[in-house]
Amino acid sequence: MSTGYWRRILHVDLSQNRVWTEEPDDAFYRKHMGGRAMIAHYLLTETPSGIDAYDPANRLIFALGALTGTPVPGAGRHSVGAKSPMSGGFGESEAGGFWGAELKKAGWDGIVIKGKASKPVYLWINDQTVEIRDASHLWGKLTDDVESRIREDHGDKWIRIAQTGIAGENLVRYACVMNDLNEAAGRTGLGAVMGSKNLKAVAVRGKRMVPMADASTHKETAKWVSSTMDEVHYNFHHFGTGAALADKQLNGHLIAFNFRDGQWDSVEQVQKIDAKTIATTVREKMDGCYACSVRCKKRVRIDSAGVRPEFGGPEYETIGAIGTNVGVDDLIQVCKANQWLNLVGLDTISFGCTLAWAMECYELGLLTEADTGGLALKWGDGELLNDMVLKVARREGFGDVLAEGALRASRKIGRDTEKYVVHVKGLEMAMHDPRAMAVMRLNYPVTPTGGDHTGGAHHRTSNRNTIGLCQFLQYDEEKVTRLLNGATGWDTTVAEIENQSSRGLTMARLYNLREGLSRQDDVFPPRIHEAIRKGPLSDHVLTREQVSQETEEYYQRHGWDRVNGIPLAETLERQGLRMYSGFLGDRVPTDDGRVAVGARGSRAPEHVEE
Repeated sequence: MSTGYWRRILHVDLSQNRVWTEEPDDAFYRKHMGGRAMIAHYLLTETPSGIDAYDPANRLIFALGALTGTPVPGAGRHSVGAKSPMSGGFGESEAGGFWGAELKKAGWDGIVIKGKASKPVYLWINDQTVEIRDASHLWGKLTDDVESRIREDHGDKWIRIAQTGIAGENLVRYACVMNDLNEAAGRTGLGAVMGSKNLKAVAVRGKRMVPMADASTHKETAKWVSSTMDEVHYNFHHFGTGAALADKQLNGHLIAFNFRDGQWDSVEQVQKIDAKTIATTVREKMDGCYACSVRCKKRVRIDSAGVRPEFGGPEYETIGAIGTNVGVDDLIQVCKANQWLNLVGLDTISFGCTLAWAMECYELGLLTEADTGGLALKWGDGELLNDMVLKVARREGFGDVLAEGALRASRKIGRDTEKYVVHVKGLEMAMHDPRAMAVMRLNYPVTPTGGDHTGGAHHRTSNRNTIGLCQFLQYDEEKVTRLLNGATGWDTTVAEIENQSSRGLTMARLYNLREGLSRQDDVFPPRIHEAIRKGPLSDHVLTREQVSQETEEYYQRHGWDRVNGIPLAETLERQGLRMYSGFLGDRVPTDDGRVAVGARGSRAPEHVEE
């Protein structure tokens, strides 16, 4: 019997107000391991095809990995998944902090939630005791108030809380699931799914040690991380993320003005809001996640602006999305907006990119004050930035339009505004320009979640998202394998973990195909095929032909047919995935171009209109 898992997955039916425990066998865990594969398993087996993301039949899944909650730096990660309100396809996001480790210490490997409560509720997990409790007094409250009230109700300051904010209550499509007030499962709109179920929070208290086969590798690794901090993790330890903005400016791929410009006016302007300036001006301290000595989390305090350290501080993606991409170079305004986004539970990337889209359209005259309710959507307006956070979270005025995300907003507005939306599969693209970064050029189109830099199209990212390990820790694959075996007692190899990441990607691909996403969705928007307007990359154009060829090569590497990205019959057999593919009917191709006959089920729809 393997360790690293409890063999206990909590199921919750909010419509029926009941809970029960599933006890998978060791083979289930060896096959799925956690994260993406676990999420995909429940979405493929328990949800009907074609449902709306807000249908009670959608599942909200919290999936831990074998390393979640084990005593090694980077093991504070967990994944959240559901059908995405943004893409209509596979929704997945990861978060750090302490919540995932707490759930593991409570004796659970994951939670699968279906249905919709008749009134606001929260889930209270105290080790093996699980209750569905009334949350009427928490509905409409900001995240800090919710956390403090739950802890006061139970008389325990160590309770860890994952929650949807008022944005999720109001079904803002890019609402996120917040935990520890400054950690977010930020992408794909999972907080909105949580809100659609009338589920305000999942509060957890765990007092168990995670079972392990051999802790020696974990101890050795923890010592290695702490003793080589400045050699291996210097920037993360001293600045967190966001210390390299000046380099992006100089190299011409700063995310600026809706992915248009590539540069601000000067390096000095960029440095006004980067992590190094934060460290010398408004940062109170660096902090960390569960069991991690790297402590890459900046905490800022600005008493004059009411900015408090418990909400962390702006990391790279946030600095880009609500700073450089909208032209705001006022550090206080950026820190205030970061706090408000955490208070209401909004994805900073989608919010900033949606606002940047609207600002460019306003600049071009495609949006007017008649559309915006009198708002002048001008670049660099930090006060407007902060005002729009609450307008979007509450769906007030023009905030109601922006709450749909840039793609849906553009289709509502019309006037050729869709050509300025920077997205993949309806999800706004993160703050890494694929015109300059090959790793992202080869990631965004094929990542199952869309424009997500952590979506895990590549093995390294996918592996870590699956087993519950942070991306920032500079562990090589051999070390990761030893950590996994130390937790589980398995004889896993690097090759097996890589095969597992391919398997998870194929499962997510199957789900997207089932829900109507196809080859035509694995593309960049028009903006990414334009030259960056300023700087050294202004003469470079990323062609559609290059992206198409690289996408087809990616399909081949993962055992999917080169033309449409449908998993081959041989791949489904080798990876043990035939049970999930019945919906393909007679469309399962073989490696010689033939079509397999006799597959179960009906065809997936060619396209699903949202």
